[in-house]
Amino acid sequence: MTIVTISREIGSNGAQIAEAVATQLGVSLVDKQVPAEMAQHLGVPLDVIMKVEERLLAKPIGVSDEMRAMFAAQRGAVGAMNEAQFIQQMTAALKRLAEPNQGVFFGRGAQIVLKDYPGALHVLLYAPPAVRAARVQQRRSIANLETAIRLVEQVDEQRKNWFRHFFSGIDWKNSRHYHLLIDTARLPAPVAAALIVQAAQAAPAA
Repeated sequence: MTIVTISREIGSNGAQIAEAVATQLGVSLVDKQVPAEMAQHLGVPLDVIMKVEERLLAKPIGVSDEMRAMFAAQRGAVGAMNEAQFIQQMTAALKRLAEPNQGVFFGRGAQIVLKDYPGALHVLLYAPPAVRAARVQQRRSIANLETAIRLVEQVDEQRKNWFRHFFSGIDWKNSRHYHLLIDTARLPAPVAAALIVQAAQAAPAA
C-alpha cells in the first residue's frame, strides 16, 4: 500500500480530488481524523482541538489564554498547551495515522511530517489566482469577484505564514517538497485524480 499527501491552494479543487483519489485507491481520506486522533490521545473533547486548530490556521499568534483555560478545564495534563505543543501533538497524530502505511492525507503539513516515509507520494495542487478566485466566488456564493480575490490572497498569506512559523521557515510551495505538481486550471479534477492514482500505484513499495 502507499501513502499520498495532497496539499493545495484554496480554490484548486483539492477536496474533490483528494476524495476521488482515496476512493479509487480504496483507502481512507485522512482529514478530520487528525484532530479526532489528537482529542482521543489527549483525552479532551474534539471541539476543544478544533477550536485551537481553527485559531492557529487562521493566524499563527499562538494559543490564547482562553484556549489554555479550556484545555486546563478538560484535563490538567494538557494544561497550558502552547502552539509548539499543539504542532507536536498534530505531528504525532499524523504519524500514528500513517502507521498502516496507507491513506490519502489532506493538508495539515502532512507532506512535511511524512516526507521520509518510504513510498509516500507528495502532491501539490495549484492554479492561477484568478481561476481560484472565480471558483471560490461560485462555491461560497460571494457577491463579487473582488471580494473573492481578497479572500484568496488572505488565505494564501495565512498558509505561507503558518508553514514558516510552525515548520522552521519552510516554503510550502517549494517544488522540492513534492513528487507531483498539478495545475488544476489546465487539468480537470477527474484527470488530476487519475494522474495521482497512477503515480501512487507506480510508487516503490514501502
